[in-house]
Amino acid sequence: MAIYNAPVDPYSPERGYYECLTCGSRETSTDHLTTCSSCGGDVRNLAVPRE
Repeated sequence: MAIYNAPVDPYSPERGYYECLTCGSRETSTDHLTTCSSCGGDVRNLAVPRE
């Protein structure tokens, strides 16, 4: 089903929201982050998957 006559979901985030799995700090970035800038731990993307 196309919403508003759009064949593809028009949502495209400009910034990613990331949370550190070690220290819990959060930050935003336009680049894909893999490590925390505070402690060097692994981060996860907090974006909600869209279907």
